[in-house]
Amino acid sequence: MKMRKLFAGIAAAATLLGGMALGAVSAQADDAATTAGTAAITVKNSQEGHTYAAYKFATLTVDTNNGNKSVQVDTDAAWKTAVQQAVNVANNVQQPVQTMPAEYAGNPAAYVATKTGTADEAWFRAFAAAMRAQAAANSTVNGNGGDVALNGLGEGWYLVTDTYTKDGWQRTGVNAIVATTLSGIASDFKVVGDKGTGQGTIHAVGMFVAKNENTPTIDSKTVASADPKVSFDGKTVKIGQQLIYTVKATVPETADGYDSYPYSIQDVASKGLTIDGASITVQADGKVVNDYTVTGPIVGQTGETTTTITFANAKNYAGKQLVVTYNATVNDQILDNANKVTNTAKASHDGTFDGTGVTKTLYTGNLEFLKYGVGNDENKLAGATFNVYAGDKAEGTPLKFTNTETDVDGAYKFNANGSADVVSGIDGKVVLKGLAAGEYTFKETGFVAGYAKNIVPEFTIEVTIAEDGVVTYNLTQDNNQLGLASTANVDKTTIIKVKNVKSITQLPLTGAAGTTLFTVVALLVAGAGVTVAVKSRQRMH
Repeated sequence: MKMRKLFAGIAAAATLLGGMALGAVSAQADDAATTAGTAAITVKNSQEGHTYAAYKFATLTVDTNNGNKSVQVDTDAAWKTAVQQAVNVANNVQQPVQTMPAEYAGNPAAYVATKTGTADEAWFRAFAAAMRAQAAANSTVNGNGGDVALNGLGEGWYLVTDTYTKDGWQRTGVNAIVATTLSGIASDFKVVGDKGTGQGTIHAVGMFVAKNENTPTIDSKTVASADPKVSFDGKTVKIGQQLIYTVKATVPETADGYDSYPYSIQDVASKGLTIDGASITVQADGKVVNDYTVTGPIVGQTGETTTTITFANAKNYAGKQLVVTYNATVNDQILDNANKVTNTAKASHDGTFDGTGVTKTLYTGNLEFLKYGVGNDENKLAGATFNVYAGDKAEGTPLKFTNTETDVDGAYKFNANGSADVVSGIDGKVVLKGLAAGEYTFKETGFVAGYAKNIVPEFTIEVTIAEDGVVTYNLTQDNNQLGLASTANVDKTTIIKVKNVKSITQLPLTGAAGTTLFTVVALLVAGAGVTVAVKSRQRMH
């Protein structure tokens, strides 16, 4: 059935929109001539992991006998039933229900070609969605993230399907109804693109923008110290550490083809992180933007915190990178979360956050040692007080801690508002939790009754936290001049032990400590010798 050139042009080209198509934008088409078997359909913004297949359901033939003023639309024989069924579906879902005129019986594709107005958008989408592939595809191509072509096609009208695998299941994307370019039709062949479904940027026949079935992704997520003066290795944290997170995400370029393109970034922080919602800022092109809404931070029943930043229309940011920053503080619940905090960012164009996202994981560490004395205290010594310093020297302001259990000595967690004193428990142990990796120097400041106050233990322990969060701590050679800190193997586990003595004779006799002891004794003996000599001389006189 012949159609006037304008109608056929709009229909054939506009339906390259299909389930994604129709609207009110027009532009000139490519006037490059195509012949049967050499036409192609370009899939713009193809998605990796997707397969696109073209099925010809109607032949479009330019009538050269009347100066290319009309196009013949003929439904392919094998497709008449499928096209008619799709037409019936589209007609029946309209309000009021529509009916195909009798003159199109046997050639339903010609009736479809009349659906060119903006009022027909809903009809056309319903038609495209109802179309089903028949027999073998005329051409297939795998998506690569850019533009790909369905080649070797005869001039005509095609159903283009989109299939992909997700979560182990074969899935189907949105159908498109696409016309190839036509020989003899040049600059006045109009194209209609529906901005409501992302086709607003289409200005030529033989192409369409693939519906983005893939979840938008996050470009990167980084974390730094909120205070540049506070040391932060990017991997480990202490309780109370203040952080600044940065999330970068690029809005898909296809957003430009929509009248309205919703876009969201969601951030889910685990237990152990307190999110400062008031600190959230978003930038694009280096400038702060504010055309978004924030939902949250909302703390869930299991302690995770969800924050969602939503752009009702991110069309103006198509192809641009959004940079989101916000502050967070590590809280003591990190100890109840396997000594780690995680933070995952995801992006979405439909409010469904089902992608893997980008996760940042930070760990905290711990250390412990056993305090012991002499005599009845040789296995454990309770009540000894220490101050702890960051680094390899007992200098500056000591760190502060609070008891993990109220009024129970021995176990502590880092707390900048706590006390500088940590005291060995009834089992002789001192356990510190919520520490970042690094060196910590201990100096005894409070002594158990009966023990020497002038023989002061001072030693350094280094905490190491591996990439997987495994914590190890070791006694270093720093500061342990008297040898009061040592290591021992107990039940195949190396522990750190710290000794208190009541007299100098109880100092360890090994290593540097032994040398120190002998030096002290030698000085005492030398002093005694001088005294004896002086007294002897006095007697001689």
